[in-house]
Amino acid sequence: MISTVTLKRRCWQMLAPKWAYQPLSGAGAARYGGQFNEPNVEALYLSKDYITAISEYEQDLGIRPGTLCAYDVDIKGIVDLTDPQVQIVCSVTSEILVCAWKEIWLVQKQRPATWNLANRLRSHNYVGIRVPSVRHFSGVNLVLWYWHNHPDCCITVLDPTGDLPTNQNSWSK
Repeated sequence: MISTVTLKRRCWQMLAPKWAYQPLSGAGAARYGGQFNEPNVEALYLSKDYITAISEYEQDLGIRPGTLCAYDVDIKGIVDLTDPQVQIVCSVTSEILVCAWKEIWLVQKQRPATWNLANRLRSHNYVGIRVPSVRHFSGVNLVLWYWHNHPDCCITVLDPTGDLPTNQNSWSK
């Protein structure tokens, strides 16, 4: 059994403006896959701080428009892969956690080890993982696989003045 942690804190995500009306959607991550989810598997990627959220959003693409969104999370059952002892129990190394998954998948045409790790943890119904950021030194991300209507997962999008769009029509030209 892998030990888990409870996270109760504020997290951040930079959203593409076109999709800002769905701040709890994992569809974007499912479309092409991500570091810890293969294509067709939804995942919600949040960051511990807004600098990391912006860095993750920009990736290697440089500056592009984005909507910074804050979330309050209260989640049980997170596997903390920033903890070296948990990495040992999960048979994973720091190098695997920060692998160049896009190059492995798109160029080398191989399956990233992070997808195998994620599938293994998902098969045991872990809600998600806490992992080091690839994009921001000392940054930490939260990757959730089970967050919709899950009893151990409460996520509140912080939009007290209703600034987020309610549908995609906000962006029609």
